[in-house]
Amino acid sequence: MGLITLILLLGLETFFLLWSIFTKRNHSQEKSVIRIAVLILFGIFLITGILEWGFRYDLILLVLMIQAIVGIVILVRKIERDYRFKKTIFRFVKNCIVFSLALFIAILCPQYKQPQVTGNLKVATAKYTWVDQNRIETFSKKKENRALTVEFWYPKTKKANETYPLVVFSHGAFGFSGSNHSTFEELASHGYVVASIGHTYHAFYTLDTSGKLTIVNTDFLNSVYAINAMDDVKQAQEIFDTEQKWMKLRTDDENFVLDTILSKTKGSKKANSMFSLINPEKIGLFGHSLGGASAAELGRERTDIDAVIDLDGTMLGEETGVKKDGKAILIDTPYPVPLLNIYAEDHYTNAKKLVGDDYDNFVATKNARCADYVVIKNAGHLNFTDLPLFSPILAKKLGVGTVDARYCIDTTNKIVLQFFNGYLKDKGTPNLKKEYSF
Repeated sequence: MGLITLILLLGLETFFLLWSIFTKRNHSQEKSVIRIAVLILFGIFLITGILEWGFRYDLILLVLMIQAIVGIVILVRKIERDYRFKKTIFRFVKNCIVFSLALFIAILCPQYKQPQVTGNLKVATAKYTWVDQNRIETFSKKKENRALTVEFWYPKTKKANETYPLVVFSHGAFGFSGSNHSTFEELASHGYVVASIGHTYHAFYTLDTSGKLTIVNTDFLNSVYAINAMDDVKQAQEIFDTEQKWMKLRTDDENFVLDTILSKTKGSKKANSMFSLINPEKIGLFGHSLGGASAAELGRERTDIDAVIDLDGTMLGEETGVKKDGKAILIDTPYPVPLLNIYAEDHYTNAKKLVGDDYDNFVATKNARCADYVVIKNAGHLNFTDLPLFSPILAKKLGVGTVDARYCIDTTNKIVLQFFNGYLKDKGTPNLKKEYSF
């Protein structure tokens, strides 16, 4: 709708331009009436839901309001500007640029229909910012403690004494806490409390409960691009050291958040407290990309984790060092809890081709006490987030496959729910296919 709106507004400006040129008049009052009418029509579209009220149209609404106010002044004062060709051209170009900039977000992030939840429970949300008093923020020069903002999705109502499994999510590099909003909604609608961590300075952005905005750290951003460009053999040790540094930050974050949540479940006496909904005996972890890797590592470190899902991430926590030939030295003890790897087709096939059976995830899956994997055909790395729905243009630039975006995230959400139902709600071993295709 953003692009259609822009085309209509540019068409209107073109009409104004040609009208003025052919009649040698500015038509100030007539244009003012039309601009007021455009604002009213735009408002009707927002109220009726034809256009979705929200951040996409905030700027263009402001622009149309300013033009309408100017138009009212012109009509009240009966102003008629003199026609001048250069000014007419300038005004046309200026308005076209302003409209394009104001609708940029709406075009980049077009309206889309949210995936429908399949559970019967209504979903509520909450947001907390917690400060880890035991860690200093290494990305900041202020010598402040590291703060993490955590978003929750949970069942809005419950039966007396009913509790739900806790599932903690970790986003990928440059992701954010809402990257898998549809997955969180789906889980919560089926009776889960989902906590999604915004890894400060690793996330594209975090917005804490006080309104403080923190964007991704440029050094971290550059290190990710640098790692991807390095020679896997010649610079294997440098790659390993950098990736383990990332993993340490992530797992420390997740440990802190988990411990904080669990401490609050013990102290929650009020029946309407969100933390009173949590069953501390049933905990799952999942994450995308780097977040999937850290979730998998935490599954090894903690004894209170019951199931782990890795969404298209390399299990870097399985590595303990590198050999002279650049190959990773992997942990040889069995993975201790039920594990599921969900792969994009290119990830799975490239790992098979370039690394073979020695790939971190393959070895962990083979040696695990209970593990499975699925491959979604024609999927790309970011198809396991909501980004392809939220911003198809941006997702295509960053990496998606040819799979239908809605099918892929719906399928992913279904698989995630099935797996956690099996191991966090004791519904038996999930019946998963090895390959899913649209």
